[in-house]
Amino acid sequence: MLIEVNEKTYRNHFYENPHPYISEPFINLNKGRVDKVVRLIEKNEKVDIGMVAGIKDGILKSPFSAPFGGFHFRHNNLYVSVIESFICQLKAYVTDNRLKKVEIGLPPDIYHLSFNTKVISTLLRNDFSMPTPEITNWVDLNEFPGVFSNRGVRKYLKQATNHGLSFHEISEKNEKEEAYNLIRHNREQFGRPIYMTFYDLENTSKLWPVDFFRVNSKEGSMVASAVFYRGHSNIAQGIFWGDNEEGRPLRAIDFCAFNLWNHYKNLRYIALDLGISTESSIPNEGLLRFKETHECTSSLRYTFAWSPV
Repeated sequence: MLIEVNEKTYRNHFYENPHPYISEPFINLNKGRVDKVVRLIEKNEKVDIGMVAGIKDGILKSPFSAPFGGFHFRHNNLYVSVIESFICQLKAYVTDNRLKKVEIGLPPDIYHLSFNTKVISTLLRNDFSMPTPEITNWVDLNEFPGVFSNRGVRKYLKQATNHGLSFHEISEKNEKEEAYNLIRHNREQFGRPIYMTFYDLENTSKLWPVDFFRVNSKEGSMVASAVFYRGHSNIAQGIFWGDNEEGRPLRAIDFCAFNLWNHYKNLRYIALDLGISTESSIPNEGLLRFKETHECTSSLRYTFAWSPV
């Protein structure tokens, strides 16, 4: 059976996080968004898998305030039977506690491909439902040679260079807010939601580095910007980025991508997680095409649910 344990006991078993959204600082920052946070492990001498989740309106959620959640695990090559045992006990926990449902959003495969694959197989074989997966994109920086392979993108980048664009990391708060507002206006223009305020980004920066960047025109005005997280030791995550009407004909976003890829490659990150290119599982064809022509790989990000009724 699964038991609820306190933070200290849980972390005695799982002191490393496969991704930052199930770290204790992040969970504690957002615990006010749910009725209760629970840390679940098997009542065994040997603990291989754990789950931190929130309960809200009778639903057990992982994540409860993040792009994805999932599980802690002792190592990547756990037996499928071990995973299956935990999932069966998780269903019993939901039933025994008279919860309506459990919802689990797994991270992209770049964070732990082998474990994800076994979890997905196990959930599907144990009656979890799965909506159409989201398409997510990532850049393998080890394979990125420092130039774009797509001929058209190289042409756009040359145009951007000829326009005299420049790329800068931002340190001043007022510039960071300006960069955020540029992206917010971009999303409003294209009908894409933005779920975080600038205040939210400031709070997150207390947990891990939040990097802000700007692309300037030849005249010095901001024409594109980006916000990236460095909450993982090997993977930098693109949270928001975009251009404005002035930057679009200057190819500012192509210039921004080129500099971002090289910036994090030079910092020895192995990958960039650029998030989903779908809205409620429906692909944004233009966004997906842009990412794929800028060295991104497309893969699937899965969400599962199970209800005892």
